[in-house]
Amino acid sequence: MNNNNKNNNVNIIPEVIYVNVETDKSRIYEENRNKSGVFRLVNKINGKSYVASSISLSNTFSIYYSLGSLKREVKGSIIIYRALLKYGYSNFSLHILEYCEPSILIKREQYYINLLKPEYNIKVVS
Repeated sequence: MNNNNKNNNVNIIPEVIYVNVETDKSRIYEENRNKSGVFRLVNKINGKSYVASSISLSNTFSIYYSLGSLKREVKGSIIIYRALLKYGYSNFSLHILEYCEPSILIKREQYYINLLKPEYNIKVVS
């Protein structure tokens, strides 16, 4: 991983880390069923990351695991989708930054975005 990335200077201890999004797929679904929270996808090759929140983590992850959804959404120019397609799931780790109540999800997501400044949290126009 690129240790020169500005995000590496921030010391956050996630509640859970899944080292390989591809091989940990069934654990990710099972352990996050009926949970809401804030998560971070980290590219293990370049250190870039993406932060998001969801009322239903397992449902949200099912979108990320659907190549069809990712390919359709690429037209919407979401950078994390492009990165998942380019680098593959095995080159990403998933960090559950925090499990929290739906009523504070957006506030907590914004906190982590401000803190981590994730590079993939940008939409671009194709």
